[in-house]
Amino acid sequence: MISTRAHAWTDYLLPLGIAALAASGRFGGPVRRIMQVGPAWHLGYTLLTRYEGGVVPLLGMRTHLACDAAGSLSFLGAGLLLHRQKPSHRLLLAAIGLGELALISMTDRHPRRGPR
Repeated sequence: MISTRAHAWTDYLLPLGIAALAASGRFGGPVRRIMQVGPAWHLGYTLLTRYEGGVVPLLGMRTHLACDAAGSLSFLGAGLLLHRQKPSHRLLLAAIGLGELALISMTDRHPRRGPR
């Protein structure tokens, strides 16, 4: 299992990395927009989660992981549906989504800080 503390680190580092990729200018408009909106969404609910990485403890860890799943399925779906984009860009989006689903499946659902 991945602790909620370790998950919190990924909740800040991965969205920043994805946003940096989007800013690099290597991607077409639709891919770039997904890579800009996804991290903003992710950081928003991360700040509102009751766990080691949260700032305003409003959301429980299970709700946080459900939001993670929604975001990861959005990346995966974009990778599958954006047929006019380069295959390598679509593969990157799908890989981001699958990677996040794997992280969700390995994360402990019970944070050490705050109520569940």
